[in-house]
Amino acid sequence: MQIWMSLLNYTYLGQLSWLQEVYNVLPPILYTILAIVGGAGGVYAIMLGINLAKSETEDKRKQAAARMKNTLIGVAVLLVLILFVNLAIPEILRAVYPDLVV
Repeated sequence: MQIWMSLLNYTYLGQLSWLQEVYNVLPPILYTILAIVGGAGGVYAIMLGINLAKSETEDKRKQAAARMKNTLIGVAVLLVLILFVNLAIPEILRAVYPDLVV
């Protein structure tokens, strides 16, 4: 995390100066959320895997496989969104407002 933040250590000026405070506070919060949701999603996926292995009927297997797929997709989407907020938005702002993002 520190490597990414040091690479993207921008200073926001003018009408974007409020973003300086947001990007000082936001990354630790987002990474904490990622750790909690990722951990809970991992535990839930393991439980679904056990249910998948123990299921006796084809219907229960399909249901457990669908839930596992949805859980993994949800955790992946969360990861992509957190990386987008932390890495892509500062680059986009720098491209759009080159004189306000140094």
